[in-house]
Formats: sequence, C-alpha cells, structure tokens
Amino acid sequence: AAPRSHVLVHLRMPSTLKVTVVLMTITHVVDDSFNISKHSLPSCWVQSKDNKFLLLNSEHQFQVQNLTSQQLNQPECKFKIQIYFDFERGGEEKRNAAMLYVKSEGKNVVACCSQEHAVHAEDMVLPIHIEETHHKALFYMTELTPSHTYEFESSAYPSRFLGFEPDGCDPSLVKLVLHEKAKDEVDESCHVILCR
Repeated sequence: AAPRSHVLVHLRMPSTLKVTVVLMTITHVVDDSFNISKHSLPSCWVQSKDNKFLLLNSEHQFQVQNLTSQQLNQPECKFKIQIYFDFERGGEEKRNAAMLYVKSEGKNVVACCSQEHAVHAEDMVLPIHIEETHHKALFYMTELTPSHTYEFESSAYPSRFLGFEPDGCDPSLVKLVLHEKAKDEVDESCHVILCR
C-alpha cells in the first residue's frame, strides 16, 4: 500500500499564538489483481536455444535435456501456458501474465519461484483470481521474435527471468532457474522457445 502523507496547517489564533494541526490525508491506493483467462495456449514443448527440452522428471523436478521424438510424446514434456489478465484496481488492463505447467497424474504441476534464483515444481489448482500484486507462479510473458521465442519475467522477483543453467551435478543436463538481468539486456539463456 502507498505510504500516508501529512499536511501541516498553521492556524493563527487571536492571541497570535500559532497552533500546528496535523491533518491526516488518505492517499489513493492502487493494487494489482489477476484474473484467469478463459483460454489457455495449446500444449507445447519448452525448448532452450541449444535445442534441449524441458520435462518433469521422475523425481518431480524440472529438467532440461536432449530428447528423442518418442520421448517428446510423453505427457511430462508437453507444457501448457495459462494466461492471466493483470488489472489495476480501477479496472484498467495492464500486461498479461502467465503460468507454465504440465499435467502429471491428473494434477497441474506448475513452475514456481521458491527464492530469487530457484524454480521448483509444485502441484497446484490454478487460481481463478489472485488478489495480490504478484504470485510465485506468475510470469510476465513477452514475445521477442515471430519465431515463438519469449521471455518470462517473475512477478514475484522483478528483473529476474526464467532461464537455463547447466546442472553442476551432471554437465549433460540443464536446470530451470531465475536469471537476473535488465529488461533491455540480451541474454540468450533467458530465451524460451515454445514449439508446437
């Protein structure tokens, strides 16, 4: 909420004694809220610039690796994008946000920010309305080129974007993380390709 401000008013009394009266003014508070869209984007594969694909592995973690055409047909590799409309309290529509998730055993497994650098998989019923200015699973989605390349900026951690980073435990694998960068900075590790 916006901070409150004080106005100092000096009243001159007949005895010439100055009395200071503090008047509290109420400032206009503008909060954001998010409403789910009736339409989600078709299922897609999530691909990095080096042609690796995102999947939900058997340990319930997001992982990025080379996949065969047969592996790509598994449901754990086919992601959905649920769009949310970002509104100011006055009803003005701003920019769209999105949740990235995959279906597994009948549940929605959503990409969530757990801290400023980490992304984890979490089972979630997609909310219809979010009465907050941010959410751990909401990302502002920006299309970079007509070739289905996007950036996903965290609503919970501004200037941090979904990106890919080599897994220290296994150099052949890549993990999904949050990268910090300026909005106009080009960082191909934050370029997310959505393939259908």
